[in-house]
Amino acid sequence: MRNTLASVRLLPLGTAALALLAGCSPTSDGTSTAPPPTATSPAETGGLAPAQRRRADQLVSIFENGTPEIQYGYVENLGDGRGVTAGRAGFTTGDGDALEVIRAYTAKHPGNPLARFIPALERSAADEGNDADALPEAEYIAAWKQAARDPDFRSVQDAQVDARYFSPAQRLADQLGLRSALARAELYDASVQHGNNSDPDGLPALVHRTSDRVGSPAQAGERAWLNAFFTTRLDDLRHPSNKDTQQEWATSVDRVECLRRIAATGNDNLKGPLTVTAFGTTYTLQ
Repeated sequence: MRNTLASVRLLPLGTAALALLAGCSPTSDGTSTAPPPTATSPAETGGLAPAQRRRADQLVSIFENGTPEIQYGYVENLGDGRGVTAGRAGFTTGDGDALEVIRAYTAKHPGNPLARFIPALERSAADEGNDADALPEAEYIAAWKQAARDPDFRSVQDAQVDARYFSPAQRLADQLGLRSALARAELYDASVQHGNNSDPDGLPALVHRTSDRVGSPAQAGERAWLNAFFTTRLDDLRHPSNKDTQQEWATSVDRVECLRRIAATGNDNLKGPLTVTAFGTTYTLQ
């Protein structure tokens, strides 16, 4: 994720995430797309109506890349110890999720421009993300931008986001009994940034700490629980267990405050048009 919009990519364990599939129409360098396609039923959107799902996806894109348009071709080294961050959900070379995206793409198109980097990415994953010497970074960045022009590569990114973040988060939201679109969007965003692994900065740990403090959503009430979750997540961003992320995460707190500001308006259902301000920029989501 670029500039002040920080994130961590951890391999999910299948207990939390919320991501939204999107359609595309790239710019000349493959970095920008049109809004996501419309889903056909709430069941296919994880309990969200199609427009709610679209707005949640746009919010995550704003937090990740500073635009409501999905950025499949975004790619850079953020200097956060996770190698190169790329794509619509910040798939990193250091945490192994970029490797899974490229493997899935290569299964469809063996001769794609990113396929040749799989051995280096496998070595990086085996070496806990230390890919500085294994990966020719400039060539990888150029290849990602080239691949992002391919609709199939964008579809692979969509599917990976769905599997790694969206579906697990919806299952967690169901387990918690969360009903509002805003609460589900917050779990989605936290899932993308914090990951879904068992580490103390992951979404499952944040949920556990929140419920320890205030009780379950049924006990505390969904709005009170969500407000407590915002506080728990903000504390983790400022004081993460993984100190490598502390400097970058401290700059990202406004993504949580943005969602908290929406909550303060009472727009729990993410009704549109939705005007939001994040990191000093105002956006209107239809």
